[in-house]
Amino acid sequence: MWTVLLVEDEGYVREAIRETLDWESHGFCVAGEAGTGKEALEAILEWKPDVVIADIVMPGMDGIELLKETRKAGIRSRFIMLTAMNQFDYARDALQYGAFNYLLKLSLSDEVLLENLARIREELLGELKEAGEALYPLYHRIWAEISGNRVPAHAAPIALPAAAGKFHSLRLSIAAVLSGADPALPHQAGIRTEEYLLVQSFCDGGQTTFFCWSFPDKAGQACDSGFCRPGEPAADGGLEQFAREWRRVLNQLNGSWYDIMELPVGEETALPPIGELEAALVRAFEERNAAKCAETAALIWESMKRMSFSHIDVKQLAVRLLHVLEMLAGRNAEEGADLYKDEAYVNAAMSHESLLAQVQQTIQEHIRRKQEEKVSYTDHPEVNRVIQYMLEHYRENMKVTDLAKLVAINVDYLSTIFGKKTGLTPIAYLRNIRIEQAKRLLLYSKLSVEEIASQTGFADDAYFIKTFKRMTGQTPSSFRRDKNK
Repeated sequence: MWTVLLVEDEGYVREAIRETLDWESHGFCVAGEAGTGKEALEAILEWKPDVVIADIVMPGMDGIELLKETRKAGIRSRFIMLTAMNQFDYARDALQYGAFNYLLKLSLSDEVLLENLARIREELLGELKEAGEALYPLYHRIWAEISGNRVPAHAAPIALPAAAGKFHSLRLSIAAVLSGADPALPHQAGIRTEEYLLVQSFCDGGQTTFFCWSFPDKAGQACDSGFCRPGEPAADGGLEQFAREWRRVLNQLNGSWYDIMELPVGEETALPPIGELEAALVRAFEERNAAKCAETAALIWESMKRMSFSHIDVKQLAVRLLHVLEMLAGRNAEEGADLYKDEAYVNAAMSHESLLAQVQQTIQEHIRRKQEEKVSYTDHPEVNRVIQYMLEHYRENMKVTDLAKLVAINVDYLSTIFGKKTGLTPIAYLRNIRIEQAKRLLLYSKLSVEEIASQTGFADDAYFIKTFKRMTGQTPSSFRRDKNK
């Protein structure tokens, strides 16, 4: 409820005003009364009422002086001044100092009072909506931490904007729905907007969260906005409570994501670790084995389900996998291997199974495209065939003699013609392919250096590190660290 303070030296007048309306049915409550300007100022400074209905003429501190002192304190309570027929000069002064309106005592009625309160309510709601816009940077920052997106190291600690003060005394309810590519509307989350002062929506990661602000159920009841109260530090546990509640609401979507009522907890599984499955998927992709890719992707999805991954974590893994495979397919940013496009594509999925189907379809399209490509690396067909074989089998241990047998020509002749057409020996060309693939895996996967060495055809990680440093000037670990800053 919007709070009202009645200030009038005549007790029967205060009583008459108090009994004029059913205040609560109109969104207001008479939270206090004062018989003098001094008492009223003390009350205003303590709990900052939304509306002050005050007599202009009172003994001691009159209504005009009360208004002045309230404004000096930086408090924006709306003042409705009560005046007698012969007090219009005072009324004009009140308006000059920022009173909302003045009303004649003798003609005061519930209709007149309600009209003024309705106008005040619209102003207060407008201010609350405007203040709410200042909360969105806070929502984005907390979402970045919840969703695992990287927050810059130099970023300032999370702090409440000044506008958050308007929400300290309000109750916050959080609701969320899986919304795919498009933001959801409040009614899709079962929210009746007319029951709240303000409903804000936040859409990212394939979900829409609604922050629903309302008054506490009863005047004086403790609120649970999750924001710190006046006098508390700006970045205290209140924000942690808010983030925890948001996470809890988002985790409730996991049942819908997996289309099951209750997720298994700590279920034992004979499936290999997800890291091993990812490596197996990369191998199958490099071998252009579409059936094996689809099977391995399904195992990864089943493993995530058994391990009760949140829908947010599932999408993050899907984005990373798609980006790795696009890089391994040789697509660069100009050709569409864009991380943000991957995220948009993944976030459009509404369920665990539909995302798996999307990923499997994308892998199939990559493989089909690679199989249909007719690439001319040079103007020599045998050299081109050797290069294509290297690109598809660089993980394997191969010798120049093996390559010569592949194209049925003499080893010395292959080395000579290969050098003329590419400027490199076959072994040097193969090493370049392996290092370029290693770079992609370092940048876009979470595989260890040892795993990447194995994935790219190096006999051991020590030789891989030595070769990588000679060719790039950095160790694999420093390359990954510097590029991912």
